[in-house]
Amino acid sequence: MTAADWTPIFVLPNIPLDAAIGCEVAALAPANDHRVAGLKRTHPTLRRFLNRFADNFGQKFEPSVLILDAAAPPIFRDVAALASFRDLIALSAITHGRALELRHPHGHRVLFGEAFAIYPWMLDRHYEDVIGSTSAILGTHELSRFKGQSSPALFRTSLGESDIDQPLLAALMARWRRRYEAAEPAWEDVALMRSLNMAYHASLLPAGTDTTFYDVGRVISLWVSAFEILVHPGGNGQANRDKVFEMIERTCWAKAESGLLAHDTGGKTKVKRTLASWLYQMLYECRNDFLHGNPVERDNLILPTPQRTIFEYAAPLYRIALTAFLPLTYDVPMPSAEDARALGGYIADRMDFMGPQKSTEEALLTATRPPASHTARRTRVIRPAR
Repeated sequence: MTAADWTPIFVLPNIPLDAAIGCEVAALAPANDHRVAGLKRTHPTLRRFLNRFADNFGQKFEPSVLILDAAAPPIFRDVAALASFRDLIALSAITHGRALELRHPHGHRVLFGEAFAIYPWMLDRHYEDVIGSTSAILGTHELSRFKGQSSPALFRTSLGESDIDQPLLAALMARWRRRYEAAEPAWEDVALMRSLNMAYHASLLPAGTDTTFYDVGRVISLWVSAFEILVHPGGNGQANRDKVFEMIERTCWAKAESGLLAHDTGGKTKVKRTLASWLYQMLYECRNDFLHGNPVERDNLILPTPQRTIFEYAAPLYRIALTAFLPLTYDVPMPSAEDARALGGYIADRMDFMGPQKSTEEALLTATRPPASHTARRTRVIRPAR
């Protein structure tokens, strides 16, 4: 497809991309992607618009661009479809980043949803003026006066292929297309998109410099809602804690330790469940305490053994829920052992597919281990461009 076959819809200034992420219908692409480069040649005002971005210290950059197939059905132009597309990419990166962060702390990873925030100003469809549109503003201005900026609240952390849970991304992308291509979408596809929307907002920074533990408790409540939306049966049915347990317990575990029924999840009937269900119970109890106004302290957020907040486990635990919901299983038949090349390819492909699942389970298992003896604070030195 040529540049003329694509339409720029939004820009995302907080997430530098190594390569485009998407499908035949839509893509999140860096400014040097051949489709975006072609659009810049065809529409010089788009090039000027993208060149007018800088961070808070004046370092210039070109933002990533959400582009849409110009021939896509009208439903894909709806903001709900576009936001869902952003949500699934964000969650494929954040769940993976959080899992890696639990295992190997203090890396420079994409951990918060603000990285995928859509900028409120964009060129109009005639590539002339810039238009700002949110629930609070609706206005237009001259491009020559425009100065775009990235968020002051987080670093622009580059996102590459290895930073994304690729099996999850592929499955969610397929479900996204099925949801919005269907004349009457299935309830489970609608529920999935709603859950991803809730999870995306749960992944945002709890607050800014003024963050308190109350803010973290509020965000945890959004994570619990994301789980509950997944298990809602539709109609007059109900979603509750036990249904989330049932979903989690259906997971096909990559590590035997993850499937051990060794954890008491409370309730009148004493039932031993997996570590993942126990962590959800901790999230659930935390949500109830914070939202119902029960007395709370900072310690309500802390898991005793690892001395980490339950908030840090929410995103990897959500990946486990998606594993069971979708489900994410490697169903390719194993070739004959006599065909060494085919068998080797099968083993390599299966390892690639199961890698993020294994990483997620290893991240959850850190909840059973004491904290490391040394900690460090994530910092980045920002120097003027030369």
